[in-house]
Amino acid sequence: MPKNSRADTDPPPTMIIPRNTEIEVDAHGQLSIRAPGNLVIQNSGHYGNLESVHGSIRIEPDVEVEAVSVRCPETCYVQGSLTAWKVSAQTLHLEDTAKAHIVLQDTERLEVGKGARLVGNFSSEKELFFLFSRFSSQMRSLPVYREGSTEDEEVGETRRLMEGKLEDEEEASPDAPEPLKSAVPKDSDELPEPLFFALMLLTRDRRRSDRAPEDRRILREMVKLLEQGELETLRHTHRTLFGRIREATDEVQRSRELVSDFFAKESL
Repeated sequence: MPKNSRADTDPPPTMIIPRNTEIEVDAHGQLSIRAPGNLVIQNSGHYGNLESVHGSIRIEPDVEVEAVSVRCPETCYVQGSLTAWKVSAQTLHLEDTAKAHIVLQDTERLEVGKGARLVGNFSSEKELFFLFSRFSSQMRSLPVYREGSTEDEEVGETRRLMEGKLEDEEEASPDAPEPLKSAVPKDSDELPEPLFFALMLLTRDRRRSDRAPEDRRILREMVKLLEQGELETLRHTHRTLFGRIREATDEVQRSRELVSDFFAKESL
């Protein structure tokens, strides 16, 4: 009989969780890890936040990581693949075979290997929104992606959205006013860019199934004001409306900044 290989006879590796490590799972089932020292990722997966408090973060070869944020005070080493909304580190180091898709990069140094690939690399949300505003026509024609749907379904739904034919099915409560007829307003091209992006963020946020009825009514009112171009009404009521929302998600907070900044500049 052939001898067993070393892989068959060696015991499985031991997993050690250092003291003061924080591991959480968010509402979307994404794992978030906050380690006191160096953090090495050897398993592909979707993560929420990956953070090293006093060390570095390393993504091993052939490992594919998708994370909302990656944060460490020293170096973020990428040998495999990283897709992230934001990376904050002193240095971002990509090995020769690494691939990184990073929207916002907050680093002092960038080291990219000869065969590495880096996509994204915006320094701030303002820079990102500025670029999107430059190509707003192209951005508005993109499909609204939902996990599990096919490309043809996304293209078809986007066409219906832009034609204003998609019924809003979420407003079924008895006290809700007449449902809006489209998720993308017919006159959205007439909105200033900051308000257009605020409208898109608020529209997406109010579709969440876990939204409280009162928050949903407030979001619906703001979306209606933006869709109908009632900017004077919004100018005098946006602070009160945003202040009445109990759960201020990232989308709501970013929308508040966009709307407030727009009217502040208009008053100058």
